[in-house]
Amino acid sequence: MVPIINNGKGIFQLWLNWLMGCGAIALLIVLSLWVTPRLIPFIAFGLQFLFFLLIKRNRQSKHPVCYLVPFIVSRILFWTGIITLTINLLYRFDIMGRLFTTEEVNPSIPFIATLIIAPISALITIWGKIYKRKLSFCKDCSMQFGTTAERGFLGMIFTQEGQYQLTMLFYMSIGCTVLSWSYYGLMYVNVNLNTPDKFIFFGVPLLLWIFSSFYLALRYFGIWSYYCQNSDIATRRLSISTLVRYIMVHDNKICLRRPDMNPDTMVNTDFKYDIPGSHYLSYREFVNLSDATRMFTSFTGIKNPDVRFMYISNVGNADCNIFHFLCYIDDEQKAKFDAENPQCLWLDFREVGTLLNNHELNMLLSAEITRMHTMALAWKTYTPDGKRRYKIKEYRPTFQFRDLKNLNIDFNDKRWIYVANNNQDVPFYALRRFWRKHINGVGNAYPKQ
Repeated sequence: MVPIINNGKGIFQLWLNWLMGCGAIALLIVLSLWVTPRLIPFIAFGLQFLFFLLIKRNRQSKHPVCYLVPFIVSRILFWTGIITLTINLLYRFDIMGRLFTTEEVNPSIPFIATLIIAPISALITIWGKIYKRKLSFCKDCSMQFGTTAERGFLGMIFTQEGQYQLTMLFYMSIGCTVLSWSYYGLMYVNVNLNTPDKFIFFGVPLLLWIFSSFYLALRYFGIWSYYCQNSDIATRRLSISTLVRYIMVHDNKICLRRPDMNPDTMVNTDFKYDIPGSHYLSYREFVNLSDATRMFTSFTGIKNPDVRFMYISNVGNADCNIFHFLCYIDDEQKAKFDAENPQCLWLDFREVGTLLNNHELNMLLSAEITRMHTMALAWKTYTPDGKRRYKIKEYRPTFQFRDLKNLNIDFNDKRWIYVANNNQDVPFYALRRFWRKHINGVGNAYPKQ
């Protein structure tokens, strides 16, 4: 049965996330115009809890979308709640009256929400932009659902547009911060809120949300039209398929195909080093080992290869599911293959690592090598629950391609990716493990795929 996944739904969800995320900030600002200031912190915490539930539900979905903006907004709401609650308590215990004169503070208007939310938003969004995909939220998403390359068209769109929305939110926050605080310092009289005050402090954020939502609606309609209606390449990919990839291993080296330097090449991935063996098939839920071996023999001419299943990428990709295999060949098989494929070369891990660091590898191959290296080192260093196998804390194992054949590791078991990122050598290991298991929405601490 072919799964029904829609690229358009994923693109629409990006717009909906902006609508909900920035809408929650605008809602909190506008509500502060009518709601008593004592309730604002609790409204902020309530909205944050709703986003927490949405994010957790998305993590448990079979076809998740990018929730970067809701995640950032949840942090904005949390710190807004903390600061507004602190200000209310300072007024409650008459500490503000001791710190400032009666002309400087007004108990009936203890704070103006925009003056607090705008700078908090600017600070948190710039934190998100600095760390980008190094955010623990993004790393968890990549571990659970696959890298950008493994998620295909949607992975590319999510990565690009998540950062684009974050940039938009940052500039809007900076603009609101500068405008509101400049007006507050130059024009505002701390007695009441007149019409110009209301427009600057409440109307401007609301208008920014409305105009930005309209702009992004046009943007995402354009992206959908271009990639999924007017692009011939995208049109051919609208029917879901299955991609089978083979990493050929001989002794301590793997086989790579040199980049195609023909300037007339239409597919830019041909300008990267990649494996010589990959095939698109009509969609199938599983590719068994006998079929994989037969297909490998048909395009390489190598008889009786030692083909082993590596892992499957089948979550969150609306274009295809991907089966990754390892193929071990001997000297005689290698000689036959080299004679018929002079465009291929054999590289050890150090040489492949150099290409990876120089961004000269195909994105899918980069994901495969990174997963292979990360999981192998985690398996050598730690137990499945993240504890060290050896008492020597400074011990760091090495990795070579020849190790793969004898490693008793299931590369389809994602728990080793989690172990690599959360183990005894990571500060607050037990707390992080508890958070992932019971709060973060990832599921079990070290789930098996």
